[in-house]
Amino acid sequence: MAGSKTTEDKPRRRRHFWTTFASTIIYILFVLGISVALSTVAILVANDMFGLVQDEEKVTVTLEKDESIDDVAAMLKDKGIIDFEWAFKLYAKLKKTEGFSTGEFDVASSMDYGQIINELRRANTSTETVTLTIPEGYTIKQIAELLEKSRVCGSSDFIDTANTYDFAHEFLNDVPMVENRLEGYLFPDTYEFYINERPVSAINKMLNNFNKKFTTDMRKLVEERGTTIATIVNIASLIEREAQQQGEQATISGVIWNRLNNAAAYPYLDVDAAILYEIGHKEQLTAQDLALDSPYNLRKHQGLPPTAICNPGIGALLAAISPERHDYYYYVAAGDGSHIFSRTLDEHNAAVASVGKN
Repeated sequence: MAGSKTTEDKPRRRRHFWTTFASTIIYILFVLGISVALSTVAILVANDMFGLVQDEEKVTVTLEKDESIDDVAAMLKDKGIIDFEWAFKLYAKLKKTEGFSTGEFDVASSMDYGQIINELRRANTSTETVTLTIPEGYTIKQIAELLEKSRVCGSSDFIDTANTYDFAHEFLNDVPMVENRLEGYLFPDTYEFYINERPVSAINKMLNNFNKKFTTDMRKLVEERGTTIATIVNIASLIEREAQQQGEQATISGVIWNRLNNAAAYPYLDVDAAILYEIGHKEQLTAQDLALDSPYNLRKHQGLPPTAICNPGIGALLAAISPERHDYYYYVAAGDGSHIFSRTLDEHNAAVASVGKN
């Protein structure tokens, strides 16, 4: 029986060998096939992305306001300029493309993705520029009026874009899409703008500058305070409007933070600059103004206003992050640009009375 068993094993081993060999060959061919297919796709995508070996197709595309990357990719595919919508969209997103211009543009299939995007984002119709300084404490409305006066862009277009365009800056992630949402983030500085520049482009210059000026060290301090950039910007805007003397910015910041941190005893910030943001500038607030039913009336609305009330400079931002430590809860303007700071309501009333006599 032992001899019989050895005789039967040899065919089995041969069959097993050929079965394993065939499976291995099939697997290798499968892998090679997948590799060839992927290589072919990669070559086709690369040719499309870099405009290689493409027929010279030239077309004019018309972009309306607020065209999305998906809309533009579909249009370019439909007109035969690109072959792979998904590749174009991926490229645009990796390049952090933030919107396209409106109007008519000439593009060709021989252009690479970067050239196509640059063409569709042409920001201006001339090379003429203007240099403008945006003062610290300007509001979005004041900036818009300054840009319109200087022929950069229309005031209403600028404000509408600021309120509705979904800018891709990370520091805006927690800022809701509400009116005046960008108040506080249009960094006051000197800029060079094109005449007839797109509002999106003009705003991006200011947002990019804010992102640069609000340094990594400042962001770390914000985290250490357990707060957010949005809160700091909001507080800084109050400081910017309230402190006429830069040396008092940190002191006023301390008063605001003291009240915020002791909301049970001091539920209202009582910062009248926020009311003026709502009603417009005036020399003297009336009893009717102070009774205004508005979230910007910080005599009636607890906590901070819904948005910043101006665009603060770096001094006010730093003061908001690092307030002066003291036990003041009140201040009143002394009439010469300075303020009198008080710890108690009695002290504050006495200070108000003394200012009234002068």
